[in-house]
Amino acid sequence: MGKSRIVKKVEKLEKEADDLRRKAEKKGKQIQSRASDRIGEITKEEKKSRKGLFTLLLAGAGAATAMVMKKKRDQELDEALWEEPRSI
Repeated sequence: MGKSRIVKKVEKLEKEADDLRRKAEKKGKQIQSRASDRIGEITKEEKKSRKGLFTLLLAGAGAATAMVMKKKRDQELDEALWEEPRSI
């Protein structure tokens, strides 16, 4: 005797389900791969931005130090002129 119609329909549905499962797994792997690539790009961008931020802060600190040193030097020169006036 042949298979009943219900058994044939069940087998057909199981086959379609297996096909869909394989497609979903393949798509999931693709998405996971893209996500991993994007995470790598984001990490590189963060490292670059941190280096830039560090450089900016270092330059700002250097400029502030230079300004303080110049102001102190000017103050010392002014004090020296008041203490030892020279005739021109």
